[in-house]
Amino acid sequence: MHQATFRRFLALARPQRGKIVLGIALILLATALTLPAPWILKLIIDEALPTHNVQQLLWLLVAFTAIFVLRAGITFIRNRILQYAAMRLVCDVRIQLFAHLQTLSLRYFDANQTGKTASRISQDTNEVYALTNGFLITVISDAITLLGVLGFLFWIEWRLALAVAAVLPLFLFNHFYQRTQMREESRVHRQNWDNVVGFLHEKVAAARVVKSFTKEQDEVAAFAAGINADYYHYSRIVIRYTKIGIIADVLGSLGALVVLGYGGWLVLEGRMAVGTLVAFNSYIAFIFPPIVRFADLNLIFQRATTALENIFGLLDTQPEVADAPGAPALPPVRGEVEFRDVCFDYDREPPGQGRPRTLTNVAFTAPAGQLIAIVGPSGSGKSTLVNLLARFYDPASGQILVDGHDIRSVAAASLRRQIGIVLQENILFSGTLEENLKYGRPDATREQILAAAEAANAHEFIATLPDGYASTVGERGVKLSGGQRQRIAIARAILKDPRILIFDEATSALDTASERLIQQAMERLMHGRTTFVIAHRLSTIQKADMILVMEQGRLAERGTHAELLARGGLYARLHALQFQDVA
Repeated sequence: MHQATFRRFLALARPQRGKIVLGIALILLATALTLPAPWILKLIIDEALPTHNVQQLLWLLVAFTAIFVLRAGITFIRNRILQYAAMRLVCDVRIQLFAHLQTLSLRYFDANQTGKTASRISQDTNEVYALTNGFLITVISDAITLLGVLGFLFWIEWRLALAVAAVLPLFLFNHFYQRTQMREESRVHRQNWDNVVGFLHEKVAAARVVKSFTKEQDEVAAFAAGINADYYHYSRIVIRYTKIGIIADVLGSLGALVVLGYGGWLVLEGRMAVGTLVAFNSYIAFIFPPIVRFADLNLIFQRATTALENIFGLLDTQPEVADAPGAPALPPVRGEVEFRDVCFDYDREPPGQGRPRTLTNVAFTAPAGQLIAIVGPSGSGKSTLVNLLARFYDPASGQILVDGHDIRSVAAASLRRQIGIVLQENILFSGTLEENLKYGRPDATREQILAAAEAANAHEFIATLPDGYASTVGERGVKLSGGQRQRIAIARAILKDPRILIFDEATSALDTASERLIQQAMERLMHGRTTFVIAHRLSTIQKADMILVMEQGRLAERGTHAELLARGGLYARLHALQFQDVA
C-alpha cells in the first residue's frame, strides 16, 4: 500500500482509533497467553511425569486450563471491539461516499455506470472491513507470536533456533517476489469486475428494452464474456496465491524437518531433554503457520489496497458545479430569467472543426410569470437550456440570471428549491405515494397533500387504490401507468410551490385522455409562475407568451405562435410538417 493511501486510511479510521488501540492491546495480551502453553507441556514431560509428582502435575494442568480460558475470554472481547470498530468505520465511509456523491455534478453520472458507482459503496467498503478486522487481527497476532516464539526458542536452544531462523528469509523472498505481480493482477481484476457489475445494473434496469428487441441471447453472451474475463483475471490471482501457499508450506515442512532431525540428534546425544524437543516442536507450530497465512493476508491486503484507491478516487472527484465560497442564498424570486450569450458543450474538450457546441451564444429574457415554450428538432439544445437554468451544469461562457442574480453567485440549493421540474419520464422512488408526494416538502400537511393531488388530477385514481395514499409504487414507480406517474410528479411539483416551472416534454409519451388530464393539471400549476415548456407537439404551446426555436444549439427564432407562423421560418416549417402529418 502506498504511503499516501495508508495515511488517508488512518485518517478515515481516526474516529475509531480508541477502540482499535484497545483491540490491539487485547491482541497482544491474548497472543502473550499462548506462549507459556508449550513450556508447561515441557515441564509435565520432563519434571512432573518422571518424578510422579501429582501435585505439580495438577498445578500445571490448572495453569494450562486457566491460560486458555482467560485467552478465550480476552479473544471474545477483542473480537467484539474490533468488529464494532471495523463495521462502524465501514458505515462511516459508506455514508461519506454517498454524501460526496450528492455533491457531484450530473457530468459525473453521465460518465460513470450506476453499477460501478454502487460498487464503490458496497463492494469496496467490504474490503476495508476485511482489512480493518481480519487483516489487522491476524497480522498483529501473528507478528507478536512470531517474535515471542523466536525469543523463546533462542532461550531454550540457540543452535536449533538459529537453524529454524535460517529458513525464514526464504519465506520473505517468496512473499515479496509475488506481491508486486499480485497487486497489478488484483487491480485489473477489480476494474473488469466493476464493468461486469455496471453492465448487470444497466441491463436489469432496461429489461423491457432488451425483451422488446429480443436481445436476450446477445446480452447473455455479452455478460458471459465479462464473467469469463473475470474468471481469467481472478484465476491468475488464485494461481499466484496458490504458488505462495505451496512454497510457504514446503518451506514450513523444511523447517519442521530441521527441528526434528537436529533436535532428535541432540536428544540421542543426551544434550536435550525429550520435553524440550516436544516444546520446541510445539513452538514451531506457532512460527510456520502464521508465515503460511501471509499468503491469505497478502490477497486481502492487495484487494483492500485496490478498494481504497477506488474509494479515494471517488472522494477526490470534485463537483464541476460548486457553490462559490460564502455564496449567499437566493432570496425568494419573482421568476424573471435572462440568458446572456450562453455557450455550453457536454464534452469538456473544446469543439473541433465540424462539431458545433451544444449551445452557442444563446440570449433571451423571460419576464416573470410568463409561459415560455422551447421547440426545435431533436438535439437542438432544448433540454440543455433548462438543465443550465436548474444549474445541473455551468455554462462555458455567458451568464444566466434569475431576478438579476447570476445563478453561479448564489447557493445552488437555494436556486433549485424555487424550481419545479416535471420530466417526460419522471422517477418515483420505492415507497408509498404519500412519501413520493412529500419528497420535495417533507413537512407538508395531509390537507396540503390532498389539495396538490386534486390539483394534479391524481386524487381520483389514488382513492381507488386499496391502500390509497399508503399504496406502494414499486421501484421507479412501475406499479403505476405513465399518466399516473406524470400526475404524481405534477402533484409533487405543486406541493413544492416553486416560482419557476420546467416541463420537459411532460406529455409527449401519453395517450390523449392522459394528456388532457395532465394539461389541465399543468395549467393550474403554471398560473402566476414563470414556466418553461419543452414540447414536440406544437399544438400544446400555441398560447405561450414567447416561443424559443432552437436549431443546432443556436436560438434561431423567437416570438409568439402567430408571429413565427407569419415569419415563415423554421417554426412555420415544423408546424406545417406536423399538421400535414395529422392531416
